[in-house]
Amino acid sequence: MIRITKYILHGGNTGEINNDNNNFFKEMTSDLKGKVRILLNYFAREENEIKELAKQDRGRLLKYSKNKNLEFQIASVKKFEKQLIWANVMYMRGGVTNKLVKKLRKIKNIERLFEGKIIAGSSAGAYALSRYYFGNDTKILGKGLGILNIKCYCHCKTKDTKIIKKLMGYKEKLPLILLPNYKMLIIYKKY
Repeated sequence: MIRITKYILHGGNTGEINNDNNNFFKEMTSDLKGKVRILLNYFAREENEIKELAKQDRGRLLKYSKNKNLEFQIASVKKFEKQLIWANVMYMRGGVTNKLVKKLRKIKNIERLFEGKIIAGSSAGAYALSRYYFGNDTKILGKGLGILNIKCYCHCKTKDTKIIKKLMGYKEKLPLILLPNYKMLIIYKKY
């Protein structure tokens, strides 16, 4: 049986209120009917931020998932495999990429757990899914999980030509995804 996973990559700053971000939140549930189970992943953030971020994200998802029955859980490293099996959608909000990738690497067969789901990642979340990325805070090239065989640069601006060239020439030749703040790209992957 062919299973298709929908990956939604976002350029960052989802906390801002604008049409692009509204469309991002809408896209996470647009293909689903009935009860939708959403896993909110804040592995890239500090523990003291999670409650407020979850409140923001729940509100936006409820607002832009018109008349859908949404159920939420906040991701926990200890329960993560069970939570992924439970979820239709997982949203990884941005933050510190290395923190997120380190926690996700502990999950065996994570890509298999993503099969047939909607996986949305903003900034650090997009980087975690990529093979390589440019770390905006660290200013170094990093290695994600490689679930998507791409190079990714979030928060990019047109003047960032040096960074773009550096990422293009890094390691093997792969498609380069440039995502300015608020913008998204959807990638479908068959399993």
